[in-house]
Amino acid sequence: MHAVQAEESWLQRSQTILQALEGQPRPEWLNGQADQRDMKRQAQQVLKASQAIQAEALSTGSAGGLRTTPSNKSLTLLFVSFSLGDTALKGIFEEAAGRDDVLLVFRGPKHDQKLPALMADLKRLLKGIEPLPNIVIDPTRFQRWSVSSVPDFVVEQEGKARLHVRGVSSLSWLDERLKAGKQGDLGTLGDVGEIAEIDLLKELKRRMAAIDWKQKKRQAIARFWEQQKFENLPTAQADHDRTVDLTITSPRDLAAPNGQLIIRAGQTVNPLDKMPFGLCLMVFDATVPAQVELIQHQSCQDKKAHVMYLATSLSRQEGWDSLKRLETTLQASVYLLTPDVRSRFQLQHVPAVVEQSGNRLIVHERKLPVANGDRS
Repeated sequence: MHAVQAEESWLQRSQTILQALEGQPRPEWLNGQADQRDMKRQAQQVLKASQAIQAEALSTGSAGGLRTTPSNKSLTLLFVSFSLGDTALKGIFEEAAGRDDVLLVFRGPKHDQKLPALMADLKRLLKGIEPLPNIVIDPTRFQRWSVSSVPDFVVEQEGKARLHVRGVSSLSWLDERLKAGKQGDLGTLGDVGEIAEIDLLKELKRRMAAIDWKQKKRQAIARFWEQQKFENLPTAQADHDRTVDLTITSPRDLAAPNGQLIIRAGQTVNPLDKMPFGLCLMVFDATVPAQVELIQHQSCQDKKAHVMYLATSLSRQEGWDSLKRLETTLQASVYLLTPDVRSRFQLQHVPAVVEQSGNRLIVHERKLPVANGDRS
C-alpha cells in the first residue's frame, strides 16, 4: 500500500506518467531557433520598455503621465535630439509642457549610453517644468517619417502626415501655420543638425547579426547536459525479481466528469484490474556498455507490450551525440528516468525490466556478466 497522498495521485494519473514521457518533444534548442526567438523577444521588450517614458518615471515626484490623443485628432510629433543642446531642449520641453497633442520623440540613447543614463539626462533638463511634456523613445517613428535630422515636425492624423516641416522647433509658429490651413511638406525652413542618438532598432539588428547562433546552440546543448540531474541507480549484484502491488485504497469518492461515481472513499482497487499496463520498461545506465548490451537481449513476456527504454544516466561530455548513438543502437527512442517513475515502480537496481504479470508488476533486476560493469 502507498501513502494516502500517493494513492489519490495514482488514481488520477495511472499510466499518464509514462505516456507523458513518450510524448515529450525534443528540447527546443535542438532546432537552433530558440536563442534567436529569445533574442527577438528581448529586443521587443527593450523597445517596449524604452517607449513611452512616462512622466512619473521622469519626474522627481510630480503627478502626471503620458497622455493619449484620440486617433481622429491630430498629434504633433517633434523629433528632437541632444545634439540640439541643453538650452534648446529645455526651451522645447517648456513649450510642450501640458500639451496633450504634442509628443517629443527621441530615437534612442546616445552611443555607448545606457537607458538609465538617458533617463537621468532627461530628468535633469525637466527639473522645474510643470506639467511635464510627453516624451518617448521611438525609433519606429523616425523610420516611418524618414527623419534624418532635427528638429523635425510631423503633424500626424489618421496615420498620415498632415504637415511636415524641418528646421523649426517652435510650437507657437507651427500652431499659427495650422490655423492658417497650411498642409503638406513645407520643406526645410531653418537650421537642422545631426541626430546624436543611435537608431535603437538598427542597433538591435546589428547585435543580432553579430551573434554566432551556432555557437549559442552548442553552448545551450552543453549547459543542458551539464545541468541535467540523472536518477542514478546502483548496479544489480544478483538476478532478482520483485513484485509491485499497485492496489490502493481510495482516500475519497472519485467521479467521472459526468458525475458518475467510479470509486467510493475507502474502496480498495487495483488499477491493473481496470486496464492493462501495456508497457515493458527497460531501465539501464547508458554509460555502462555492458548494461546497454544486456538490455538489447532482454525480452518481454507480453510480445504486444510497447517497449520503452529509460536511461538512468548519459554521458555529459558527449550529450546529444551519445543519445543519438544509443537510439541508433537500440533502434528506438530513449528517455531519461524521472524521479516520479523511479518511485512509482520502486526501482532499486539496474539493469531492470518492468512488466505486467497478472494484476501485478514484476521488476526483473539482472546481474551483469563478470568484469563487464565499467562505465564508458
